[in-house]
Amino acid sequence: MPAFLLLGWLADSGAQAASLQVAPILLEVTAPGAATTITLRNKGMKPIEAQVRVFRWIQDGGEERLEPTEDVAASPPAVELAPAQDYVIRAVRLTKNPVAGEEAYRLFIDELPEAPRRQHTVNFVLRQVIPFFFDAPDSSAPEPAWRVTQKGHAISLTASNGGDRRLRLSSVRIVGAAGRTVSFGPGLVGYALGRSSMTWTLPKPGLGFQPGSKVTISGQTEEGPFDAQAVVQSAR
Repeated sequence: MPAFLLLGWLADSGAQAASLQVAPILLEVTAPGAATTITLRNKGMKPIEAQVRVFRWIQDGGEERLEPTEDVAASPPAVELAPAQDYVIRAVRLTKNPVAGEEAYRLFIDELPEAPRRQHTVNFVLRQVIPFFFDAPDSSAPEPAWRVTQKGHAISLTASNGGDRRLRLSSVRIVGAAGRTVSFGPGLVGYALGRSSMTWTLPKPGLGFQPGSKVTISGQTEEGPFDAQAVVQSAR
């Protein structure tokens, strides 16, 4: 049985127990496959309503954006779950164009708010975003190239991925001379999608590096740990 991701939200009276669970937390389909499923589970004591939408995930020039798409759809796009009910959502690639490399999408699952019980009360929408990929059978593995830049106190790390498949980065740190270390945190840093580049910046990491100095970049990917070398550059 897949592990469910437990989701929570803040209510007007403080933190409440979460009711919506989602599994799996990543979707991947290899061609000629064109469909997969995701399960929503209501662990609460009240009915909940949820809507599901799909966006194309694009990275360009070190930044990312989401665009509406008709190439992939979720069915049904909205659902009401009774207490203790599971509901299976089907996600389908509708376009007949062959998959080239890897196509990246994000599946948005929004728990819709209840109507306010009293005036001036705001209920927050719960949102979970699921990475969703379609792969060609011959898609190539990630091929990262690294760039470290410093501008003032800010340090940026750029991963340029020359392969077809995404590069998922977590627990990334940069280590320089005498053990000087900059950490991007113990969890997920982000993705460098296939044939794309992505940049992450720490505005005030506390310790900097000298331009021209050599540093080691280490962390975790879906394939396991990695170590890479780079030379610090000055950002313009």
